[in-house]
Amino acid sequence: MNQLSATEILTLSHASSASPEVSYAPVWISTDKRIPDPEKTTMKYAQIGGPLASDKIGNAYGPIYMVEFVDLSAVSATHIKILGIDNDELNAPIYPISYILDNPKLYIWLDKFEFTDANGDTVAPGGDYTIFGHRKRQFPVQY
Repeated sequence: MNQLSATEILTLSHASSASPEVSYAPVWISTDKRIPDPEKTTMKYAQIGGPLASDKIGNAYGPIYMVEFVDLSAVSATHIKILGIDNDELNAPIYPISYILDNPKLYIWLDKFEFTDANGDTVAPGGDYTIFGHRKRQFPVQY
């Protein structure tokens, strides 16, 4: 049985667009206020956005499960490095922009993304872009 749920669409920014670095990986927020060390509890919920409940990005609680590249026409960067929540800097794939234009939707649990050159070195995007992140209400994601 496939359960349907509402999908929230967020406009995404590349990791180095802010300080500290922008990340869309789920962060566990403790809801247990009964003990002095709330990190040791299992009473938690996931959100994207910083370590505090007030840092939450958007309204839904699930991770971003699809990245949609809507407009990259003004970008002068040649590649995009995309880190899923299980990737690190060393094993994250680097996609040529031409590949992304031919495949504008990637199904990935997103941590962050960065514009790069062919060697994977971070560069400025070189122009405006529109990239959407799709996420559902529940965690873990079911689609």
